Parts: sequence; structure tokens; C-alpha cells
Amino acid sequence: MMFVSLQQKQNGLTLIELLIAMLLGTLMILGATSMFTANKRVYKEVDYQGRLAENARFAMEMIIRDLRMTGFIGCAIQQEVSNDLNVRAGALPDPTQLLSFISRTDATNQTNSIEGSESGGAWQPSGSTDASLGGTAVIAADTSVANFGNPVTVTMLNTSDGFTVRFLEDTNTNLCASMANVTDALSVQAQSGATIAGGTFLGGGVYAAADCEATNIFQLNTNQPGAGTPVTFTLAHSTGATIPPGNLTGNLSKQYTVADATNCSASPVDIMIFRARRYFVGQDQDGSPGLYRQIFDTDPNNTPPLQYREFAERLIDGVENMQILYGEDTTGNRVPNAYLAANAVANWANVVSVKLALLFATVDEDFSAPFDTTIYQLLDAAPFDPTPAADDRRRRKIVEATVSLRNRQLSIN
Repeated sequence: MMFVSLQQKQNGLTLIELLIAMLLGTLMILGATSMFTANKRVYKEVDYQGRLAENARFAMEMIIRDLRMTGFIGCAIQQEVSNDLNVRAGALPDPTQLLSFISRTDATNQTNSIEGSESGGAWQPSGSTDASLGGTAVIAADTSVANFGNPVTVTMLNTSDGFTVRFLEDTNTNLCASMANVTDALSVQAQSGATIAGGTFLGGGVYAAADCEATNIFQLNTNQPGAGTPVTFTLAHSTGATIPPGNLTGNLSKQYTVADATNCSASPVDIMIFRARRYFVGQDQDGSPGLYRQIFDTDPNNTPPLQYREFAERLIDGVENMQILYGEDTTGNRVPNAYLAANAVANWANVVSVKLALLFATVDEDFSAPFDTTIYQLLDAAPFDPTPAADDRRRRKIVEATVSLRNRQLSIN
């Protein structure tokens, strides 16, 4: 008996079946590609927004901290600071110099613990032309690709404002031995529980001794790594410093003393670092805007060994504009009655708060995003177009803050 199998062998796909399979495969690939593209776009958006937020957070934290420290001189808030640095215009302090600290307004000069520049102009109230257009050149490190690190000069943009703050910052050290006279070096040690870094006291640095009766600013003559147990730093402040500006007389305004040399932490005399900082918006040699800070410090771009000098450091890329208003108290209650531009403030001793707005932009363009055609409004300034020549595809964000000058709240006459 013969059995015939009805099973047919597979001979391949029909054209219709092949077309259907290709169509399904194409749809799956398109779906996966679309999902990948969407995820990449979301990632880029989150990345750009994250970078903007991080830059804004870093810049605002630094700015707000320095503004809150404005005018801090320790507890001698009713006394004028004695500044022995050789920053004079004749016999009087020269308020235009960065290291000139005039803590109180008198018949000759207004206090310069805070200053402002309107649209890149001279600093008010001192009239300093540091980094202003056509003014005094400020050295900075080139951040352009071709010449990175080379010394160049930088100036403020005339579309943006700037501010200067001066204050003292604690070193966590105290005077531990009484001075025999006003020319004596200061013998200081760390406060209880504090550890002092080896580079805290470098020759050429500007420091201050302060108690509740007097504050004296001076320049340290030589490096002081510390010696002995406990570690003691000997801070000499004589004339003849090799790093400008040097000390004018080498004398302090008083002979500081301590009641108990065995209990340094109980000493009433604190040793502080003098900080003077100008914040402004400038451009590097590639034409890229950024936030700069002019300081007197050790310049890491200078040839070793580290040496103090005035220079501007670039803090944040992509800061395109900064607008500032100063809260002036005209009634004596330490509450601002009006917020004014720098060139409209009548008495800088009455500035008790600051309102500021910064425009941040991403460093790179997102070519998948639309052109940014927005005209930005920062405080009461004229509308600002960050790309007047041609629109670009950068993300941008305005961040605002109002900061109370805490030490101005305390210094009531």
C-alpha cells in the first residue's frame, strides 16, 4: 500500500509577504530611531539647562557671599580702619586704588567698601578707571583656544554694570603675645581646633590685625610657614616690601596686647586677610563674554614662585550681562528708600542693599533648537539684545537676587 504525503515543502516567501516584512521592519527601525532622537534631544535639553543652572548657582553664591561680607572689619565698627599700605594720593588715601580701604565717609572721601560701575564707566564714588573702557588696563589670563594662559588685558563691556567690595576675612588665628611697640611683628597662632594651611601667610599678602578698638591693615614682608609647637607665625610689617604697594610707615595705630599669653584662643586680637574684589562682565580674545573678578592675590598663571599682584580672573563663561541697583537709605533706618544706578547714588555710606540681575547663556549652541530672538529685560535697564548682529541657538536664563549688606545694618552711627 502506498502513502502519499500532502505536506508541501517551503519554497520561500511570496512578494507580498516580503513587502509586509520589510514594511514592519522599517516601521520598527523608524520607531527606534525616533525614540533615540527624542531621548537625545531631551538629554541635550537637560544638559544645557543643567549647565545654565550650575553656572548660575556658582556665580550667585560667590557674588552674594562677597556682598554680604561688604565692609566687615571685625568688631571695631565705629572706628575708621587704619590702612598702612602705600596707596596714597599725596598725604591722603587714594580711593581709586584697589587696595585702598576707606571704611567711613568723611569730608574728603566717601567710603569705598562698596563701589559701582554703570555701563562700564568709572567706579563710583572713587572715580577709579580700573578695567573701564579707555581706563587702567587689568591683566588677565587669555582663555581663547589659540593663546590659552598668555597674559592679556581685559575691560568691562559698556552694556553691563560692575561692583566692588572690600572686607576682611578671618584666618582663624589670634595674636598670642603682646607687642612691645607699634612696630613689633605680630606673633600669632591658630585658634583652638583650627588648622592653618601652609600658604596662609605669604610675603606680599595683605592682612589686618583687629580688636574692638582698632583695625590695622598691613602688607606682610616675607613668607611665614610657621615654626615651633604650637605653630607660631611671625608677621612682620615693616617698610621696604619688594612687592607693591608696600607699607607706608611700618607702624600700627596701636600696640596690641593680650592678657594671657598661655590662652591664645582667648586673645581679643584677630588676624584677618584683606579682600578687595571687582566683579564685571568682559570678553576674552575670542569675543566670548564671561564674568571676571579683579583681585589682589597669588596669580596661578604667573611664573613660579607664586607672587601677589593685581589681576582679573575669569570665573564663569557665558555671562552676557549684569545689571545692578543699589538700595540707598535716606531716612537713617537702614531700610532702602530707593534702588538707584551707580551714577545716581548720593551717599555710598547709605547703601544698605544691592539688587542685581545676570543673563547667563550656554557656551555652545544647540543647533536642534530654534533661534533665540528674545530681547531680555534686566531690572530697569534698557532692553538687551545679546546677539545684535545675528541670532544664535544658545539657551539663556536671567537670575535675579536682592542682597542685604549685613555689616551696614550694624554700623549705625
